[in-house]
Amino acid sequence: MSGGFLRQFAPGASATLALVLTLWLLSFSSAEDTAPAQQPVAEENAYPQESLPDSAGGDLSLLKARGEVATVLVCMSVTCPISNEYTPTLNRLAESFRPRGVNVIAINPTAGQTLREMADHAREYKLAFPFLKDSGGKISRRLQFNVTPEVCVFDAGGKAVYRGRIDDRYRARGGAAGEVVTADLQTALEELIAGNPVTHARTKAVGCPIQRATAASSLVPNSDASTAGDTVTFCKQIAPILQEHCQECHRVGGIGPFALTTYDQAVNWAEDVREFVATGKMPPWKPVAGHGDFKNRRVLADAEKDLIVRWVGQGCREGRREDLPEPRRFSDSWRLGTPDLVLMASEEYHVAADGPDVYRNFVLPVEFDKDRFVTALEVLPGNPRVVHHVIAFLDDTGAADRLDARDPGPGYSSSQGFPGFIPVGGLGGWAPGNSAGFLPDGMARILPRGAKVVMQVHYHKNGKEEVDQTRIGIHFAKGKVTRSVLAVPVMPPGGPLSGMTIPAGAANHEVRCAFVLPEGGLALNITPHMHLLGKDMRVTATLPDGKVLPMVYVKDWDFNWQEMYHYREFVDLPAGTRLDLVAHFDNSADNPSNPSRPPKTVHWGEQTSDEMCLAFIEIVPYYEAADESELKLPDQATAIKYLLQGQAAAAGSGTESGRAIKRLEQMFQLLGAGKRK
Repeated sequence: MSGGFLRQFAPGASATLALVLTLWLLSFSSAEDTAPAQQPVAEENAYPQESLPDSAGGDLSLLKARGEVATVLVCMSVTCPISNEYTPTLNRLAESFRPRGVNVIAINPTAGQTLREMADHAREYKLAFPFLKDSGGKISRRLQFNVTPEVCVFDAGGKAVYRGRIDDRYRARGGAAGEVVTADLQTALEELIAGNPVTHARTKAVGCPIQRATAASSLVPNSDASTAGDTVTFCKQIAPILQEHCQECHRVGGIGPFALTTYDQAVNWAEDVREFVATGKMPPWKPVAGHGDFKNRRVLADAEKDLIVRWVGQGCREGRREDLPEPRRFSDSWRLGTPDLVLMASEEYHVAADGPDVYRNFVLPVEFDKDRFVTALEVLPGNPRVVHHVIAFLDDTGAADRLDARDPGPGYSSSQGFPGFIPVGGLGGWAPGNSAGFLPDGMARILPRGAKVVMQVHYHKNGKEEVDQTRIGIHFAKGKVTRSVLAVPVMPPGGPLSGMTIPAGAANHEVRCAFVLPEGGLALNITPHMHLLGKDMRVTATLPDGKVLPMVYVKDWDFNWQEMYHYREFVDLPAGTRLDLVAHFDNSADNPSNPSRPPKTVHWGEQTSDEMCLAFIEIVPYYEAADESELKLPDQATAIKYLLQGQAAAAGSGTESGRAIKRLEQMFQLLGAGKRK
């Protein structure tokens, strides 16, 4: 029977039937015998088992260094600013999770960074975990790391369960760090330790592209980027551009996160330089061309941008070293000569390793028995690695002293561009790339007798603890002064009492305000000011004859890059000129700088999470005093009255806004607010 049954099949059917019967019999085996074999882990998801050179000395076996419960491999670099700023966070995670069976290990695939440099870096940043050299980027390639910092979490079995960013403080390259809402790495570790699947196993890391080779020959030239005779080289064309526009910040010890003073440095950051130059992110300059002509303008000419793009596209050729210009020299001393008065905080200020930027105000007493006339202010940052910019305000009401007394440590904190009180005046400011200079003969800023100089320093943290003691140098007028500088604020009626409200979720909330100059004068500079929700600001001046002058237009507001813009030629603003300000704010969840998630309704306030909307314009009146004794800064009450009168004139006496402003003016007259004795 069996033979006849088998003959019904084609040749070879006996073997086929035997296989079927065998599988059928095996189906009765125990579950243990039939458990499927463990699938091999893909190479990019498998924990590496090599030994790597350790910055602390010797080699370290990754297999022996892994944690009992989990291991975090983090890709880091010595020079990447984002990587450095995450160091304190990684230190805290390493120390807090180590007792729970989690080890953190850092690998560095960046070419050209030696073990000695890594050892210095580990010591300087107080790394709480091993820092290993991934020579040639072998492991980083296998694990598909693309930027620094980027992490990969492995479970006890050596399988990757999370990869991507540490947290969400950075939304895009080139942007400032925001508030952390999602601590992705910490959440993944907590879920893994609890025995739960990692909810979000992959996120996108934001950081510096990994540079796995330093030689320019490793960059593949773009065949369309060069033709015979138009080769661009570092020595002849690129070095002069970097010297003029970049090295003020991007040098060893400068505020820039990396140096661009040598060929190797430029090659290592070539792709970044090309991208940021082509998109206009660097050099940092916010005003739109055609809306004010500023002498401190920081931009590259189109021809210079084209040279950089072509240089990178052609493979970053070095060229002949005899074509190199002389190295640019940077002075750490006073450029305008020895100041008449040097002021600084009584003690060093300690800048924490991480966290939001700090705007610290130092109250500097000045003892004079009469008003003094200031013709120049120069700033010497004590620690250029963290000093972002400096503004010198004046206070003669005692408000700064009261704020200082309530805040422990040297100075007190406030929001950027606002010292926590209405200043009676100012002496100027400084930002990297700005050069100090003297006012024209006969002009000066007034330093009133008995006033305090309040020096606001913007500190940008860099991942390690720093100290600073910035100095300001003041030059007094040597000749006769006939005109003094006054600051005119253009802001909503009543300023802090304006009731300015930005609704939660509003993506393009508009604020308008205006001011009519009761007296004519020359505008020296303008300083727009908003906080984190700011989107854009435009200021125009409508002259009595109807002609409209563009004063400034910041189309892409950045809270961390606001400064004083100095007109190349003073702008003539006759009496009756109307100054109009139009600004927009983004209080939506799509604004990466929004400090509130979900968004909340925001009002005028001093904290960075509050908002402001104003532009300070420094003006020198036409009027020339016959005697210096006639030159006085207005007291606070007079300044407020002047402001309200200008706002009322802009609103019109017959409007509700005009009537409200008039009531405010009367109220301040009754109170005698800030009247100087």
